[in-house]
Amino acid sequence: MDRAISVLGGRHPEHAKTQRELREAGERRRVALGRELAEKAAMRSRRARRMAGVGAGLLVVAVIGWRFAARVGFVRSELGRTEAQWTTLGFTPVASNELTGRATLEADLPGASCFVALTSRDETLHVSTGADTIEGPKSVAWCTCGASHATVDVGEAGPVGLAILQIDARELGGRLARAWTPFTPGGWGAGGESCENAALDGWIADHRWPMASVDTSWMEASPARPVLRRAGFRVISGIESERPFGVVDAKAGDCMLAIARDDVELSLRAAGAAWRIRGARKLMAWCTSTDVSTSVWRPGASPVVVVAAPAARIGGLLGMQECAEAGGLHLAAQATWIDPDDLAWDAASLLRASTSLDPTPYSLPTEPGAADGRILAVSLSAGTKLASDPPSVPFACDPPLAESASVHESICALAGPASWWHRGDGAVGAARSALPVWLSALESRREVDAMARIPELLALARRLGRERFEPTLLEGVTELPDGVRVIGRAGEDAIVAVGLDPAPPWTAPYFAPGPGAVPWDLGDEPRVLPLAPGQTVKLVSYAERKTPIDKRRTVVFRRAVQLDPTP
Repeated sequence: MDRAISVLGGRHPEHAKTQRELREAGERRRVALGRELAEKAAMRSRRARRMAGVGAGLLVVAVIGWRFAARVGFVRSELGRTEAQWTTLGFTPVASNELTGRATLEADLPGASCFVALTSRDETLHVSTGADTIEGPKSVAWCTCGASHATVDVGEAGPVGLAILQIDARELGGRLARAWTPFTPGGWGAGGESCENAALDGWIADHRWPMASVDTSWMEASPARPVLRRAGFRVISGIESERPFGVVDAKAGDCMLAIARDDVELSLRAAGAAWRIRGARKLMAWCTSTDVSTSVWRPGASPVVVVAAPAARIGGLLGMQECAEAGGLHLAAQATWIDPDDLAWDAASLLRASTSLDPTPYSLPTEPGAADGRILAVSLSAGTKLASDPPSVPFACDPPLAESASVHESICALAGPASWWHRGDGAVGAARSALPVWLSALESRREVDAMARIPELLALARRLGRERFEPTLLEGVTELPDGVRVIGRAGEDAIVAVGLDPAPPWTAPYFAPGPGAVPWDLGDEPRVLPLAPGQTVKLVSYAERKTPIDKRRTVVFRRAVQLDPTP
């Protein structure tokens, strides 16, 4: 048909067909373009809707993120201010809710530490550690010995800042040293008992304890204070009324005396929770040859003062007891302590204070050894006894040897060489020394009563030595038929004189004659006579001295003028 139409129209026979095909192709193209345009329009519409949705989502996320960041910033800021006062004390954060701001915080905690839980709001804090539930305003503290789990919460919903901070228990002294902590939490929880001694020992060993500010005014008014001061005692520590104990940093070679104002029980604790003294009434003493830190404990609130003096000056533990008695204080034997390894050192300190010589310390054996005739100082632990050989060699000891429930010291003089050893399971320390020159008048005597005077004279020398007296012979002394004349020397202000004879009564304590004059013996309070340089005084004795003048000796203990009083 297309061909016929084309011929009738005078065109090429294929013209009509070609035109039809072109029209059909154009129509198909138009339809296709319409469909394509519709699809593109739909695609643009969908893209616009998606972009609008994404934009809305992003807006929501941005709003949520802003709110989250604002809440985190607020919680972090509040916690930062709350934590600051604790981090300056050495605490470090271990857990917080700064990201959530919720009213509950849970955390797994390490052991052997002390913790504090904090809230940024002024409200009651509740802490559950599994074994205990603790409450307190604003903050709660507790200590643990092992790993644990803690839950911290507050009553009202967030946002609120909660945090847990940690510090090594050794830095605070654990549970036992709470009274020393430089902070006061809203509440303290239980815990830390099984490791409390190790924490306290570490705290003391690290010298983290502050020096005690002890009230000594009551001590200054005590009659014992001037006696102790003259003997060289100085205040080194004490217990403040608001604390249960005080740390004593003892120096090597010192003896310590703890004195309570009130009648309370005192106890001495060493590392490892070793209680060296327990329940001493008002007074206790100990000596050490090494640097060591201990703690003094007492119940109640009585102030306690701890004073110390060199053992070589006062005469070790026995000299400490003598000092206490001279000051009107009763020091029970059970209220003293010395390490068994220090017994020989203690005996040497006693002998050095008595003779001013350098003795030889040693541990007394349990079997007889070589015989020795020098004077002997012993420091016996509880349950031990001395033995000597041969039994025919007499001796005299002061204080008398006897069994004791605690350490017992004594000085013994011998009539000849003898071997000494001890019986019993405890240790015994000993020291040997030659007789001092000023006792040479009695050195060759073998009578028991003559030997008994030697330890008594050494006790007098020890006592006067603590008052700065030193024994002298010959110089400034003139023997008289009825006494002795003594001249004062430069740098000295007082004397005590004792005559020595090679015959009974062996000693003649001198005193100044006159109204009210009272004779004395070696066991009495010595008669101290003021004597200025160049001044002369005549002294007499109660017992008549029958020994020829050329055989007599008078030992004069002279006191040096003290220019720098002991504080």
